[in-house]
Amino acid sequence: MKRLLDVATKAAIEASKEVLRLYKEGFSVSIKEDKSPVTNGDLKANEIITDYLRSTSIPILSEESEKESEEVLSSWQKYWCIDPIDGTQEYVNKTGEYCISIGLLTPETSLLGVLAAPSLGLFYFAAEGLGSFKWEGRYEELYDLSDKENLTDELIKNSVKLSIKPELEEYTILTSRSNFSAIDEEYYQELKKEYHNVTKLRMGSAIKIGLVAEGKANEYARLSPVNFWDIAGGHAIAKYAGLEIIDYHTKKPVTYKDISTLKIPGYKIKNI
Repeated sequence: MKRLLDVATKAAIEASKEVLRLYKEGFSVSIKEDKSPVTNGDLKANEIITDYLRSTSIPILSEESEKESEEVLSSWQKYWCIDPIDGTQEYVNKTGEYCISIGLLTPETSLLGVLAAPSLGLFYFAAEGLGSFKWEGRYEELYDLSDKENLTDELIKNSVKLSIKPELEEYTILTSRSNFSAIDEEYYQELKKEYHNVTKLRMGSAIKIGLVAEGKANEYARLSPVNFWDIAGGHAIAKYAGLEIIDYHTKKPVTYKDISTLKIPGYKIKNI
């Protein structure tokens, strides 16, 4: 698993360089069939990441690549699931709240994950048998490490292992900046009754999962449907930090069995 994490972290670091360069120097935007934006940063990151992951001979599912048929997907017992830029709208709006997400999925769970948010200086990585970690150095220092043969070992030397409980004065919940729905508001009102002093912070992308895993918030709830690639990387970060991502409807850990839609109906993660 460490070898696979070496590849995934290197892919995320190298994609970060190009994504951040375009973010600063300028990028183009077009609209996809589903009316969501896509930038040349998304497409370039997709190219970089898939080039690295192909070396593992494990199938790849990406938001920005042509989707396989349901029959083909049903034969995959393990596959990479990537979102080259999660939070493209935040990238376009220049909030900095976007991230690169790479996960290694089975139908049941996520075995490995990387979340990289270069504009926020945040880098999380996790894998089965290793645990979940947050890089503690400057983000730019990652670029100097990416050519190391045992990249994971080098990263761990300057990272903190995640199993951290929040020490917050108020119960803090993270919610979506762009997709905060009526069901999310209803749930927020229920939390206020339960905890009385509740702070709600709206923010973009799956980087919120990493923030909960490191104790910066008590909870993240996204109760409307999300795609597999929106959660695949963050799922492993949470899981190997000792937290569960729960399907809001079934109240059980999320799975990746619904290959007909490639969606999860809504989820929450708590660290209390």
